[in-house]
Amino acid sequence: MNEKSSLRRWLSFSLATALTWVVCFVAAPALVECSPAMTRMAKFIDNSGIETGEFYYTDVEACSTANLNTQNTVDYMPHGPVLPQGTE
Repeated sequence: MNEKSSLRRWLSFSLATALTWVVCFVAAPALVECSPAMTRMAKFIDNSGIETGEFYYTDVEACSTANLNTQNTVDYMPHGPVLPQGTE
């Protein structure tokens, strides 16, 4: 079996770590800044003191409230006027 050298493994690890850092701290914030809707949502989250890291844990009260609100939004989304068939 052909094994990679120690230097090559460390280089791969360093490259993966650097790429992850760039995505988390450069690309994601740039994406938030280029979308007004995402910027508004990010400011709301910051101003409300919501700890977004806690959403991983589903037993947090905010998760159940957010889940219920999201489900209601999807279920009861307004769709606008219904047009008769053939008039599209």
